Amino acid sequence: MTTLNYDQAVSYYDETRGFRPGVSERYRLALRQIIGASADFRFLELAIGTGLIGLPYIIAGDDYVGVDISRAMMRQIPAKLKASAPPALAQADITRALPFADGSFDIVQAVRVFHLLGDWRRCISESRRVLKPGGRLVIVEIRRPSDTASPPPWAIVHHKWGEILSDLGIASEDIRHGNGLTEALVAAHIQTVGGAAEVIDLLSFAEFPVSCRTMVERRAGRMFSNDWALPEDVFSRALRQLYHWLEHECERPDEAVARRMVFRAVIARF
Repeated sequence: MTTLNYDQAVSYYDETRGFRPGVSERYRLALRQIIGASADFRFLELAIGTGLIGLPYIIAGDDYVGVDISRAMMRQIPAKLKASAPPALAQADITRALPFADGSFDIVQAVRVFHLLGDWRRCISESRRVLKPGGRLVIVEIRRPSDTASPPPWAIVHHKWGEILSDLGIASEDIRHGNGLTEALVAAHIQTVGGAAEVIDLLSFAEFPVSCRTMVERRAGRMFSNDWALPEDVFSRALRQLYHWLEHECERPDEAVARRMVFRAVIARF
């Protein structure tokens, strides 16, 4: 799995991956409190994208640096800042060499990105290199709370899409929605390379309401990276089946649901 470049997702990324107002600000405060960040801490965000997580840090005046493989995604950040100082951004593949000196940052964080990385171990190695002694690496994914009784509409549609493609002969590694990475696997690797790791839930939040129909329409627009390489004939056949399922088998296809989710973090110290 190569590192994905999200240039083609710029026009719809914030609409489909964004948070309700205030969530990113709450995330910043929660992380700073948990790690005990002082005013002079220097942060690096891996795969900063359009700044969905990083903007509150930058606006608040934190020493914050972002890196991403996509220039088009990062170009969205200055326009959002208005009167704030321009951000410090760099283009790089985070699974290769980061363009920073050893021991440059107090905190390196990656939010909702490690599940997409092929060589995530190399990314951890590079993150460790640019961390100051005693610095922390924060790897965050968005998960459903353990007490969630039923999957949200987006998960229902993703699962059905995977079933359809599998029936069409597309191998599971080509249709997966990530690399299958778990917090336990990340924590175990960190320990094998001499670090200490803990897994904690930083913050719970409500998603934007979404229906199964909305998720099918997003799938039809190829808004998910695991569809980008599908041959057009396979994609078209699968989409016809998905719409048939939506109209004839899906329960409550137009019911918009806002599920509770959590930012679940592996916090590592080396």
